[in-house]
Amino acid sequence: MEIAASRVLAPFFGNSLFVWGALIGIVLAGLSIGYWAGGVLADRWPEPRLLAAVMGLGALGVLAIPVLDGPVLKGIVEWDPGPRLNPVLAAIALFGPPSIILAGVAPIAVRLRARSMTTLGQTAGRLFAISTAGSIAGTFATAFWLIPEFGTDQLLGIAAATLFVAAALFAAAERLAVTAAIALAGGMLAAGAAVSLAPETGGLLDEAQARNWSPLYRRAGFDWSQEPRVAEGLTLRYAKDTRYHRLSVADDETTRYLRFDNSYQSGMPLARPFGTAFEYADFFHLVFAYKPDARDILFVGLGGGSSPKRLWRDFPQLRIQAVELDPVVVDVAYDYFALPRDPRLKVAVDDGRRYLDREERRWDVVMIDAFYADAIPFHLFTNEFLELVRSRLNPGGLVITNTIGAIAGRRSRLFRSVYRTYRSVFPTVLVHPTILPGDQGDEGIRNLIVVATDQAAPNKKFLAERWAKIRAGSRGAPNLEKAIGDRHDRPISVAGVPTLTDDFAPTDSLLLVE
Repeated sequence: MEIAASRVLAPFFGNSLFVWGALIGIVLAGLSIGYWAGGVLADRWPEPRLLAAVMGLGALGVLAIPVLDGPVLKGIVEWDPGPRLNPVLAAIALFGPPSIILAGVAPIAVRLRARSMTTLGQTAGRLFAISTAGSIAGTFATAFWLIPEFGTDQLLGIAAATLFVAAALFAAAERLAVTAAIALAGGMLAAGAAVSLAPETGGLLDEAQARNWSPLYRRAGFDWSQEPRVAEGLTLRYAKDTRYHRLSVADDETTRYLRFDNSYQSGMPLARPFGTAFEYADFFHLVFAYKPDARDILFVGLGGGSSPKRLWRDFPQLRIQAVELDPVVVDVAYDYFALPRDPRLKVAVDDGRRYLDREERRWDVVMIDAFYADAIPFHLFTNEFLELVRSRLNPGGLVITNTIGAIAGRRSRLFRSVYRTYRSVFPTVLVHPTILPGDQGDEGIRNLIVVATDQAAPNKKFLAERWAKIRAGSRGAPNLEKAIGDRHDRPISVAGVPTLTDDFAPTDSLLLVE
């Protein structure tokens, strides 16, 4: 239940450190209360019927999670007490009660199994060892097999059915016919719920569901009128709980979207497979404005492959190696986002840092697109990682990284920390914000493209002229005149924010904390 709980909260609150801290802390608190309460009940009513009843109630608590999670999580999102309290309150409401109830099983079982005071310690030790062994088996089975194979809601239904069956078997062994029948009926109910909760695709999401796809965007200050048609109804094409994300592919009338948990990763116009739905994806073409002789590119983070496949098409001289952690994402990019299978565009399934550390090959450009709306893989943004990247660049090479944040103001701390970290490694660090119609000032949350290199910074006019010449020879390349002109050349303050290191990278507390 605890492992699956992360997937219940992820679409609303992400997979940040706050989410995992809330889940672990609340479940531990529930266990503490449940152990105490179970011991009190066991002394007052040391009967097998009590144990079967507690197991059945625990099963009901687990089965209630997929029923209640929608209203509870949406209510908390609307209230929005903050990035720390949001997952804490959700964990209390959804996972606190079943944790308390199920924790009562162990002390009741100890009381029933204890034959004498002389063997009480042995009995308690044996039962708690069995309980812990079950937890270990459940952890590995859930994380390594069950979540990738079943939908999260379906998995919780299966867990509830298993608990009901266990209660029924125990009651039958104790010759509690009525209790066994009730538990068996509960097991049939839970099994039916598990079947009905199986993931489906092809369904239409209504406007309310579409808006609930990304509640953190609203909290971060995004204007839904600027989001590309997400509120008009989406047809779900594919959904899967992978080892790393709750992944979804959905279409509206014009565009296909790839989503991880509560953040959008890619978009593709249905009529133009090599087009881009999000403006920032075109900014990776800035590589040729800064380094027109680039030939070998490493792209960390694939998503739907919008930028790699566009670069592959627009510049036939390029050799692109993409690295993606999640094998399901690679399959989705090929099957749903028209990623070409070509020797010039290779994809490796690996962690980006591990790949760079293991492969001693050098690159003209390293591109990084691994930022989520609510969290980042911190090990790809530390000083040590950037030193590794720098060591893998050819002379004159550069790094282009997509980040999300603000340049100034109360929501700028994470970006300014990332910027400071890049400045600790590269002498030249430039920022290209994706400024959309209606955007004002440096305090708005937006995609910020960081360009880092050992070379001196060329001025905007020179870049614009160079890009115009390059684009004339590649008609499919995007118009980057505005992207170049919007480059932020004013000083960016790094006061009050840390340099991110492997030892100290508080990215969760820096991101979107008001």
